[in-house]
Amino acid sequence: MIVSTSRAAGLVLLLSLSLFVSPAFSSDPPETLADVDSVLASNGELDGKVVLVDFWASWCVPCRISFPWMKSLAERYGEQGFVVVAVNVDKDHNSAVEFLKQSDPPFTIIYDSTGSLAEKYGLEAMPTSFVYGRDGKLRSQHQGFHGEDTSKFETQIAELLRKEAKK
Repeated sequence: MIVSTSRAAGLVLLLSLSLFVSPAFSSDPPETLADVDSVLASNGELDGKVVLVDFWASWCVPCRISFPWMKSLAERYGEQGFVVVAVNVDKDHNSAVEFLKQSDPPFTIIYDSTGSLAEKYGLEAMPTSFVYGRDGKLRSQHQGFHGEDTSKFETQIAELLRKEAKK
C-alpha cells in the first residue's frame, strides 16, 4: 500500500506500507477511522477533523466527475478542519498516477491495489464515500456520485464542521 499526500506547495510524499489482509468480508464499514489512520502511519493528521474517505478508481467515470468537487470541498473547508482521504483501488498503480496528474488533488491519496482496505469497508459501488466526525466516528456513507446530490452532501459536511467545532 502506498500513501501520497499532495499539498498546495506541490509536496508529494510516497510511503510504502503493508496491511494484513483479513479473509473475512464485512458489509459494514468501520465505525471509526482506525483503519485509515493506521495506513497514514498514525501521524495524527486526522485527529479532530471531519474526514471524507472516498474510494475511487481511474476507470470509474463517476469518480472522475467527483474529483473536482472533492478538490473544491478540500480547498473551501480545509481551514475549518475538513480532510479528504481518497483511496484508489486500481490494480495498476500507473493508471492511478496518470489520473492524478490530470486532477492534481490537494488531499491525501492512499493506494490500495490489493483491495485490503476496500474489503474492510465492504464496498458495493464506485465511488463510495464515508464521512467521519471530529471524534473519528462514522456519520454517513454514500454510494455512487450524482451531481444533484452534492449540495445535500456539502450541507451535511458544513453542518458537521459547524456543530462539532462548538463542542
